[in-house]
Amino acid sequence: MTFENLETQIVDLDSKVNELTYMRRENMNQVNAINSEISFLEEEVSLLDKVSSLFKHLLDSLLEEKKQEIQKLVTYGLKTVFTDQDLKFHINIEPKYNTIYTNFRTEQVGVAEGDVLDSFGGGVVNIESFLLRIITLFQTKLTPFLFLDETFSHVSGEYVENTSFLLRNICKKLRLTIALITHQDDMLHNADKVYKAVSIKNKLKLNEIQTNGPKKS
Repeated sequence: MTFENLETQIVDLDSKVNELTYMRRENMNQVNAINSEISFLEEEVSLLDKVSSLFKHLLDSLLEEKKQEIQKLVTYGLKTVFTDQDLKFHINIEPKYNTIYTNFRTEQVGVAEGDVLDSFGGGVVNIESFLLRIITLFQTKLTPFLFLDETFSHVSGEYVENTSFLLRNICKKLRLTIALITHQDDMLHNADKVYKAVSIKNKLKLNEIQTNGPKKS
């Protein structure tokens, strides 16, 4: 091997070393960039977990607050109408499969508890249904007006006047207007205006009836 050949090989070897050194440096830069990206993503995941936990806590708090409000209103209505029964309204909330399931229970303290349709009479069903309609009305931000047609037909006579009182208080407190069709005379005691529908020559006419006005709440 001549000196010139040896020199050429050394130059080639040096060039390859430099090339390998450059490739190693590039690979290290890529590794560092990937490690940096991994660290950033780990921090993002940690932050998202914290935010998710915070939002879940807020949602749980809001849900519990709303649940208590609904229970309080319906229980108030039941106690106002059925004064001789210690009735309470409960909502059970169960998260399942990324969905929230609700379950309504009615309790007569110390006597019975269960689904209102199975464990209580039609009058209790009427009152709860009415109050839940009001809650839906306000939650959906609809016009505060309800048209009711014989909605309380299953409320027995002894509780009709209490029901009238409940409607009066609900309208006053929530600034709600209710138009009610009824054949229950005691329901009229707390109405602001009362009309009687009469048919004259196949035409319906409404005649206002004078009353003593709403009873004091």
